[in-house]
Amino acid sequence: MKIPLWSCLRLAPRIILVIVGGLLAVKAVDKAMPLLIRPPEIMFFDRDWLLDNLRDIRDRSVTVPAAERPVALQDLPFRRWLDIEPVNARPEFPHTSRTGAFAELHLQIADTLGLAPQDVLLMADDLDDPEYSPRPLVVILPPLPTVMTDVLEDRRSNMLSSDMRIAFRIGPEEWLLVTPHSDGQETVRMIRNMLLPLLAVVMIGLLSVWVARGIVRPLDDLAAAAETLGRDRELSLVGDFNAPELQAIGNSFNEMQRRLKQFVDDRLQMIAAISHDLRTPLTRLRLFAEYVPDPDQRRQVLSDINDMEAMVSATLTYASNRLKDEARSAVDLGSLLISLCDTAADAGCRVVYEGPDHADLTCRPVAIRRAFANLIDNGCKFGSEVQVRLHDRPDAIVITVADDGPGVPAAQREEAFRPFTRLETSRNRETGGTGLGLTITRDVIMAHGGTIQLDDSPAGGLLATVTLPKVR
Repeated sequence: MKIPLWSCLRLAPRIILVIVGGLLAVKAVDKAMPLLIRPPEIMFFDRDWLLDNLRDIRDRSVTVPAAERPVALQDLPFRRWLDIEPVNARPEFPHTSRTGAFAELHLQIADTLGLAPQDVLLMADDLDDPEYSPRPLVVILPPLPTVMTDVLEDRRSNMLSSDMRIAFRIGPEEWLLVTPHSDGQETVRMIRNMLLPLLAVVMIGLLSVWVARGIVRPLDDLAAAAETLGRDRELSLVGDFNAPELQAIGNSFNEMQRRLKQFVDDRLQMIAAISHDLRTPLTRLRLFAEYVPDPDQRRQVLSDINDMEAMVSATLTYASNRLKDEARSAVDLGSLLISLCDTAADAGCRVVYEGPDHADLTCRPVAIRRAFANLIDNGCKFGSEVQVRLHDRPDAIVITVADDGPGVPAAQREEAFRPFTRLETSRNRETGGTGLGLTITRDVIMAHGGTIQLDDSPAGGLLATVTLPKVR
């Protein structure tokens, strides 16, 4: 989805706008929350009123039996402001050791009730943001009238509590817990306090993902285009990247593709032309060879001509890239490999096939046949025995071709796939070849979305592992 003017912005302004937009969105949610969930009530308690009512609570509690205590306390007139709960053990909340007004209030409560300070507990939490308190707020006012400077000197934090609790002993194991009257919204406010930062993270995260996708998607397109160019030697132009910086990269990448494609096509066309022009003199040489009187010499000359024609054919195949233009169809890969192994065995090579007789794969039949024929022929040229194994997996077919020849050193295996490359140290030049067999094989395998890897075979030669996905 394109947003007007957004595509004209560079990446830095986009990121700044997303950050500012995220902060504004979070602030808007913060301001909207009080409209959805009302803030906590604020109760103003006169200190003398609170002390008098605490004394009445204790007097009423100690003069009635424990069984009648809840009913007796229920009728007190201040129950609209205070909740009273009898408990059979010392409450678990910690005593607040605050200074100032609340420390003085603690001592006044103990003195008013005639109790030792350790028999009175006072908890009065303060909050940096009182509006986020899940419980009603309590403000303890000094006796009125008062001078405002007295409150200022005592600090607002000492007069405002977000969770005030008062507990005092009324028996050996009996306590009373007095708290401000609850409005029943504590759970809702706690959920709000948890959801607000979570919502902020989600909103900023979604905006960040949106911007990040706009940056990462073009990079993914570039990677896919580069993969297509390297695998199929075909142009894969990238489109509109919707960002000036990335669009410049895309345009440069497209121009680079065109130049590389033109460079490769020119040289392949030259190679194809040379190879094609060699066919005429090779045909004349074949005719002249028929008149060589010595049978051994004639046989040797014809063999050399056959090798040269095979080289020309392989070069034309590689240069024309026609194997990749073949239509795909369903192929029984098991039967195809068995047929190739039988052909190689008829030519005098010892080839062993292991695997199922049938394994269906949608592919380019001629290209796949050429690829595996190259692997088996290489094994027969450089070894005395070739083992071909097929593993039919749910998502892919894996074929291994192993020989007992000299193998290829690990440092030179990638070089073996380069066009017209022949490794003298491991593969004897006298065996012939153009150095295009593995090149064509890898091109075909990669065009099918597969991979080919060279390793050491158990017999000491070369092990080629081909993986072909069933769905591409």
